[in-house]
Amino acid sequence: MKKFLVLMLALAMMLSLFTAASAQDDKWYLGIMVHGLENEFWAQEANGAILFAESKENVEYQVMVTDGDDNKENQAIRDFIAKHGQRAFFITDVASTANSVNFAEICEEAGVYFTMLWQHAEGLEPKDFKHFVAHMSPDDFVSGYNTAKYLFDLIGGKGKVCALYGVQGEDSAANRYAGFQAALKDYPEIEMVDMQVASWSQDQAMNFTQTWLAAHDDIAAIWAANDTMGLGAIEALKLEGKNGKVFVNGVDGIAAAFDSVAAGDMACTVANNGYLLMGYGAAYAYEAAVNGKTFDRPVIKTNAPLITAENVAEYKAMFIDGQPEYNFNDLAFPVLSDYESFEELKNK
Repeated sequence: MKKFLVLMLALAMMLSLFTAASAQDDKWYLGIMVHGLENEFWAQEANGAILFAESKENVEYQVMVTDGDDNKENQAIRDFIAKHGQRAFFITDVASTANSVNFAEICEEAGVYFTMLWQHAEGLEPKDFKHFVAHMSPDDFVSGYNTAKYLFDLIGGKGKVCALYGVQGEDSAANRYAGFQAALKDYPEIEMVDMQVASWSQDQAMNFTQTWLAAHDDIAAIWAANDTMGLGAIEALKLEGKNGKVFVNGVDGIAAAFDSVAAGDMACTVANNGYLLMGYGAAYAYEAAVNGKTFDRPVIKTNAPLITAENVAEYKAMFIDGQPEYNFNDLAFPVLSDYESFEELKNK
């Protein structure tokens, strides 16, 4: 009887070890690459990827901060792959446009799948790599157009406007401004007085706005390529007693912009929604790595709602005061439009 019990115990231990090993073999490891966590939007991105990972029993994750440093990012990728091998997969807000090529090549050589957000080098196409699952970003052209149209409608389709541009050389800045220019063509009675490059800076935007207000007493609206610059313009307007008389927009959907829209200071913004971007970006990479799914249209533009006084409370509750809930099995949900390549997108 004693020998029987010992044998049964040994078999139970072996079964336990086998079960543990099997469970470990089923694990997948998500590398979450962000610039930093001090920035509200980047933290939102990381939390979106975590929401996805926690929706899957077989996924563990690690958040890795790159500080926008290419070398730091590349070393972190290599270390993560060295630890987890081909059970690794990535979602990245890549450190820089230039490093997007290095990121793709490192993952391709290691045979690990990844989704990239926002930036990419000219000529870098997901379709040219087996493991480059998708590139995802909001449609900055649409954001630029929709915010401009909203401003133009507020001022009755005519009047003088100024524009605050982002950083020269960045795709987001150029595409948002292209959307603004497209809206100008649709409103022939809108006159653009001036455009200045404020480099996403609140202080620079405030200074440019003060200069405009001193030179022109009839500006009707100021279009800004992001929330921070829009908030800078509003500061200048408040100093001159013109807030609410000159309309200003933002783009991105940071907490201060939501508050500003709710207060009636900012006319509108766009919620780029880091939760959705990284959460679904991770979901796409997971489906490729774990289930062998392929995507014929891997250049994806995501839904980014226009936030106005009418809907700000709803979206603030979702994105700022709480966290959204997503069905990460519904891969069509985040898609505004998709393309076979950046070349097709460019030529649309």
